[in-house]
Amino acid sequence: MAHRLALALLALAAPATLLSFCLGGAAWTWIAALAGGAIFPAALIALGASRGGRLGALAEVLLLLGILLAAGLFAVLAWPQGGPDVFGLPAATALMIFILVPLPLLGLGWLYAARFDRHGVRDEDLDRMRRLRQSRSGEA
Repeated sequence: MAHRLALALLALAAPATLLSFCLGGAAWTWIAALAGGAIFPAALIALGASRGGRLGALAEVLLLLGILLAAGLFAVLAWPQGGPDVFGLPAATALMIFILVPLPLLGLGWLYAARFDRHGVRDEDLDRMRRLRQSRSGEA
């Protein structure tokens, strides 16, 4: 189920983003931010993280990631002239540099490390790969 949903979201988000960039204009920028900046990365991660068509506990995390990215990108676009200065940068730029890049990167990295035993390479996967390697070395 998660696998199909992720593929459907990718199939919709990619052309929507391309169309938004081709058509330009302020209204299309919002669609590009939502489709290309929030939905596409979350769906791509869901596609890679699904096991047997399921995400398990990662579903909530990926939903929060999509919401964080969408809210952050909408805030960036909504501030006129980038907003007030924060650390010598416009607030929109500071939001992207200090929140929208490191938080998902560190958060998803930590989550993957914390749940590697459930979502990483399992013993069954290693056994299957060993059997494949042995069967291929026997064919050569």
